[in-house]
Amino acid sequence: MKLTVWDLEGPISYVDFAADLFKKLEEKLNRSNLDLFYQMISNYDDYLIEHPQITRSLGVESYEPGDTLRLLAPFYAYYFTEEELSNISKANPGLIPGSVDLFKRLYEGWRVYVISTSYAQHAYNIASLIGLPLENVYCTDFPVEDLKRTLGDITPAVKILIDDIFPKYFSKGLIGVLDELNEFFFKTCSKYTETMMKVTVRGGRRKEKAMLEIACKHDYPLNKLIAVGDSITDINMLKRVKDEGGVAVSFNGNQYSVPNANIAVTSPNQMGSYLLFENHERIWEWLDEWVEKYPLFRDSPERIPGSLISASTKKYFIQHNFVPRIDDLRDADSNLIEEVVKAQREMRRRVRGWVGVLG
Repeated sequence: MKLTVWDLEGPISYVDFAADLFKKLEEKLNRSNLDLFYQMISNYDDYLIEHPQITRSLGVESYEPGDTLRLLAPFYAYYFTEEELSNISKANPGLIPGSVDLFKRLYEGWRVYVISTSYAQHAYNIASLIGLPLENVYCTDFPVEDLKRTLGDITPAVKILIDDIFPKYFSKGLIGVLDELNEFFFKTCSKYTETMMKVTVRGGRRKEKAMLEIACKHDYPLNKLIAVGDSITDINMLKRVKDEGGVAVSFNGNQYSVPNANIAVTSPNQMGSYLLFENHERIWEWLDEWVEKYPLFRDSPERIPGSLISASTKKYFIQHNFVPRIDDLRDADSNLIEEVVKAQREMRRRVRGWVGVLG
């Protein structure tokens, strides 16, 4: 069987579970605008990845994209129970349209794995909804009850982060509060930071490592692999597959995922990416033809030539009235990259709402 690995939040679920959780803390904390607080920490996470000299100067040995979920883990461990986390995911799984249909088809000829930064409570719920065995899910372990036992009172952290630093963010921007965030998370030892460092988030190079373990397990060459991601947490995984000659897909991605992919799929429905799988054996020849003829059918699935799509997939596109935009990024210049990033960002926001702006 053929092998494919997927990010979860973005390509499969439009929910950013950690962001959703923080928004729900508004009532528990009697605070407002906590979605913007989460955005501040997410932007801080992106900034640290873009400027690795900062984490080196702070003596941080391992910092990866997606470690937002490490920085904020004590909040979730303190204010939520294991049952609450699972129930929140079940109440709003946020499956991207077409996901169930896509994976039902993939299981007929593909081994599917999910590699996600998401906490296990959300990742396992989504896996169950798409019929994926839990042993095929690599995600962030989040043992809530164990973390609670060592955390203690979180009130001092709330005061520093939310009451002191966060208001300054509105007037000073991220750079204006950077030193204070560095001081809190990496220079000051506390029960908060001790608990934080117990969480290892499955992002960046840790995603790439998981992908290599999976490929090795099945003795599967990376140049035959399809990897799908959408954000900064996927850049190492996508770039490795791209460099090895495999298929690295940015699905409704952003400025981080697009330059590290060799194919971009921009679509309101996940079945748009199925074309890559049903044409896998002749993927680059097929892609050349798709890109050439796309202007002829971009607004009408009825016009897609039979040489580019199976009858059943075409029927699906017609029923759901969409045509995916699929770009060849193998030799993309800066103009095409910029155009695709813009298109993917717009679709990302359309499909994912406010969390679509996060890296």
